[in-house]
Amino acid sequence: MTGIKNSYNFDDIKQWVKRRTLEEKKSFLRGVFLGCGILSNPPNYHLEFRFEKKPEQQFVSSIIREFDIKYSTGDSHIYVKGRENIKAVLHLMGSVEVYLTLEEDAVIKEMTNTANREANFEFANLKRQTASATEQLKILEKIKANGLLEKMREDLREVAELRLSYPYLSLNALSEKTKGKYSKQSIYYRLKKIMRLYGEQE
Repeated sequence: MTGIKNSYNFDDIKQWVKRRTLEEKKSFLRGVFLGCGILSNPPNYHLEFRFEKKPEQQFVSSIIREFDIKYSTGDSHIYVKGRENIKAVLHLMGSVEVYLTLEEDAVIKEMTNTANREANFEFANLKRQTASATEQLKILEKIKANGLLEKMREDLREVAELRLSYPYLSLNALSEKTKGKYSKQSIYYRLKKIMRLYGEQE
């Protein structure tokens, strides 16, 4: 860029920048950031411009506003918070590598969050299955001890014996043990029926 020669007068710079194109103003912001910008490390993203004088801060704020970037100001600072806002600033300043690093971090964080949600769901599901199986076993053991197992209908007895043989297998795994004779759903309904018919006789 040309137009100012050996001039560090703020008013001269201000008037010169105002007349520049948007692309040249992006370059101006890049220079300002290199001179007084700070970018904190993740996970708490924070981009900041620090100025010695209030008029400088106000002028740079006016340039940033032209690019529809969300920011806040202090006495002599400009703050940009939030990954998306910071990525927008870095992108317009041409900081491609840092921008891509933030993009990669966002993907990794989302993958981690998704994995954690799935793990929590699986743990909660396993906890429910274990509690249910424990209650079933408690009743089935008493049914067996009371000699009621032999009096059951054949299909109910087979499912009861299956659960007693494999106390904490999932319903799907129990179904596989029957080699197709009983589906997961049919085992579930038979166990439920056993609990209903014989639970009160424990």
